Amino acid sequence: MARIAGITIEKDKQGNARYARIDLKKYGHLLNPIFKELGLEDQVSPYDPEFVAKIRKSEKEFAEGKGKKIDIEDLWK
Repeated sequence: MARIAGITIEKDKQGNARYARIDLKKYGHLLNPIFKELGLEDQVSPYDPEFVAKIRKSEKEFAEGKGKKIDIEDLWK
């Protein structure tokens, strides 16, 4: 089997090729279109998913007119 820098094949206990580790810095430009087509994210968010869900929910509610806008001058009153 040929060796390619940035790609490592990992085997299971029986010695069968099971996983491929691919350096996305080196091959990401080739794989990102495939990931996008499959619906996979190529970047991991540093934020807690529950926090992101709350923010998205509040943005949706505000867009529906359920929010309240406060003037900056009134913020500290």
